[in-house]
Amino acid sequence: MPRNLFLVGALALWCGHASAADFCPTVADSQNFGLQYQLQGAQQGNLQLLRSHAQTAYYNPDNGVGEWWDFKQASHPNFYRVFSQQQRRIDYYTGDLRTLNIHVSQTEIESFAANNLRQQLTLVGDGACADSQRYQGDYQGVHYELLWSNSLQLPLSLSTRRNDRTQQWQATAVLSGEQVTQQLQQWQQFTDTDYADIGDNETDPFLAQMINQGFVEHSEHAVYNSQGQPLQGAHQH
Repeated sequence: MPRNLFLVGALALWCGHASAADFCPTVADSQNFGLQYQLQGAQQGNLQLLRSHAQTAYYNPDNGVGEWWDFKQASHPNFYRVFSQQQRRIDYYTGDLRTLNIHVSQTEIESFAANNLRQQLTLVGDGACADSQRYQGDYQGVHYELLWSNSLQLPLSLSTRRNDRTQQWQATAVLSGEQVTQQLQQWQQFTDTDYADIGDNETDPFLAQMINQGFVEHSEHAVYNSQGQPLQGAHQH
């Protein structure tokens, strides 16, 4: 499963394409839009995937925490963690990510970490939504069911089953390009702190709180998902 905000490491099991096809999104601009997902199962919550050209973000509206990737220079991405409740942002630049041994794929970030996954699964037929396909199979000890939108290059439904534990991410709503642009502009205005400067500012109450909660740590791995778990190098399932 994906290891970023959605958060991740987590996805009842979607057993047929009829129920998953209740929501068939269309977007005016496939380069600037968002999808809202709902997580059901042992864990529950919401996640927004925001895509604006070379920028992709994952935002948890329940706790106001986001992960924002900028691939304008694909080989030298920038990464930002945003905290809406505090209106703060922590900026990680290419050198920081290299130092932390964090390597990500732009395609995987943009695809809800499902592009590589679907290549490991079996295509079982077309989905009920236009231009969608259904995949299923076992990968690394987990059974997956995936409803994939070819036009959006994103899952409409992504479910997992490991033993008796099931999880499902289900797309539920479209966010307009205007909404996405406004959100990114708002984050741009947040008070920012460079990751490299955290060690010199640990008396900052905000940074102290984030360190205590496990979102930020001035150590080997300092890029965290929304549940305080470190991103361990490459973006993987």
